[in-house]
Amino acid sequence: MPKTYSQTRDRIQVYFDQTAVKAWEALTNESPVSAIRSKVRAGRQEMRELLLSRLPKDLTDYSILDAGCGTGQMSIDLGMRGAKVLGIDISANLIDIARKRLPRELKSRVNFAVSDMMKNHGDFDHVILMDSLIHYPEADAKAVLSNLLERTRKGILFTMVPTNAFLKLKLLFGRLFPQSDRSPVLAPLDIKSFIKMFERRLKDKISFEINSVGQVNKWFYTSEAIELKK
Repeated sequence: MPKTYSQTRDRIQVYFDQTAVKAWEALTNESPVSAIRSKVRAGRQEMRELLLSRLPKDLTDYSILDAGCGTGQMSIDLGMRGAKVLGIDISANLIDIARKRLPRELKSRVNFAVSDMMKNHGDFDHVILMDSLIHYPEADAKAVLSNLLERTRKGILFTMVPTNAFLKLKLLFGRLFPQSDRSPVLAPLDIKSFIKMFERRLKDKISFEINSVGQVNKWFYTSEAIELKK
């Protein structure tokens, strides 16, 4: 039986709060990490830069929701550009790390909270979901995006895992490694099909454009960036 959104969310929360919190704390700073994690770190850095490149350099007066913010790297980058940021994550431990890492000069405009991306956090100019939807099946991902799109003034940037034979092989290979070195669950999908289906579902309700804007592939990290613009 397919898992519900809340079941998948709770499984991910346990993973990040118990199984892998130390590994992710090391991954998201300059600490030495395993060969697997070094590839993931490099991939995530490249993806973060790709997503940031889709936004203005000066984000003064912009409000941004960083949904699934983890240890807060993206939120800090956005705050450094002048944005008012709310970073949310279901992992209390990761949010604790994010708060500790937040530079003092950003405390007036960057806030972190333990919360679910399906909850109503108000209206924002932009929403970013970097590797936040990759754990959820297509129906759940569409529900999250549809919900957020109604409260977003300018656009949403998010990532998905593209499905292909090579990725399937890598996922099988990855099961040989310790749990803290691999995701608890991934939901690869056909990106082109997802975009077409999302357009058909919402085009008559909300005016927007949706397009893939790039892919990052670092062996143990594969993710595709997609942009929803109003």
